Amino acid sequence: MALKIALAVLAIALAIGLGLGAALDVSQAWDVWAYHLPFAARIVGIADPTAYTFSAENAARFAGFPLAAEALQGLFWRLTGRPESSNFVALFSLFALLTYLFRMHRVPLAVALLAFLGIPLVQTHATGCYIDLPSNVCATLLLLTVYRGVVRRERVALQAVVLAALAANMKFQLLPIVVVALGVLFVFTPKRWLIVLAIPVVLATPVKNLAMHGNPVWPVEVHALGIHFPFAETAYASSPVYLEKASRPRRFVWSVFEVGLAPIASQRRWSVDQYTPPSEPGYRMGGFFGAYVAVNGIALIAYAWWRRSRESWMALAFVAGATAVTCMLPQSHELRYYLYWMLLLVSMNLVLWAPAFPRATGLVAAGACAVVLWGTAARYVYPSGDSFAKLVHDKVDRAILDRAGPEQRLCVAREPWTFLYAPMFHPEHPGYTVQEATTESDCTR
Repeated sequence: MALKIALAVLAIALAIGLGLGAALDVSQAWDVWAYHLPFAARIVGIADPTAYTFSAENAARFAGFPLAAEALQGLFWRLTGRPESSNFVALFSLFALLTYLFRMHRVPLAVALLAFLGIPLVQTHATGCYIDLPSNVCATLLLLTVYRGVVRRERVALQAVVLAALAANMKFQLLPIVVVALGVLFVFTPKRWLIVLAIPVVLATPVKNLAMHGNPVWPVEVHALGIHFPFAETAYASSPVYLEKASRPRRFVWSVFEVGLAPIASQRRWSVDQYTPPSEPGYRMGGFFGAYVAVNGIALIAYAWWRRSRESWMALAFVAGATAVTCMLPQSHELRYYLYWMLLLVSMNLVLWAPAFPRATGLVAAGACAVVLWGTAARYVYPSGDSFAKLVHDKVDRAILDRAGPEQRLCVAREPWTFLYAPMFHPEHPGYTVQEATTESDCTR
């Protein structure tokens, strides 16, 4: 009983800290202000497209990227009037996963929260505005729902297609696992017709892009089946120098087990985007806590061997299948793109171990969480950053705004902070407009 209370108190304290951090700190990661929040503001009408005009690069992204997550961020911003509130999309997605495991599999909420905060990338993303956590939570919930459909023969087709549509319309990288998950469910469900009917909704973004731009993942460069689709942005490729010619599976394994990363005690091992100088072996690598991966992998295999039940063997098969798919995907070593893999591994262990052995499971979860808190100096689980007002004050060059007169068009290139120059943030300078620029040609548009 004492351990149960201690775990509950720790989990409640962390949940409160996360909530305060999400409410009070503005996300300052690069992609957030480069395009996530500008897109969110455009979608819900906060940013007038004539007052703040995207660069050619961002205009192409806005036209083609899946934007369901940004739409939710914009909704929170619009409802509260505070851009900081956009953080709640990530945090509430984590809470949704906890709720699902509690309701469907009797996993204690406290144990589940500690277990997921033992994943560094979950802890660093839970109070930010990157879309990796909410999109990958949707993919994880999809996999867990299909698992229930296969193991328990439950009717889950409707829930599955809703989750598939959310995941696929939040992030291009999740399309492969979404398609595979629905394919598995198609084999096992009697409601195959529902999956077929849902395909246009699940693949709404690729279908729209193919019709409008001739490329399902516009504006990103892609070649498939000998077809060279039109594009506006070359395919992203980046890895540590020593792995540049390595296969995707090798990069994935090295990244999962955090080969070559900085020591945990350095407090430089884990961050939101796992950035280091490109010359370092940990560049864009890791984020799952390699020792925690090993413990979870061994635990899942051990349970399957011990119980030898349909449920345990299928859990192992689902993780193995997810591994086979994920390790072959582009940039497989950038684990924040494929966070569902670790979320699924931890979830399966919680589903199998936590109901019968809550104390042991809770101790492992708390231990992993404690190590990650130490390795990040706990700066992601309490209000440790700046407000939006302070961010604007610190990042905006007032000399540029002082030149902004009524009906004047400012061409600003201050990536990723260009959006902070938008006129809606500076009512003391009425009437000017901003052209976002990433190249010189943007200023002549």
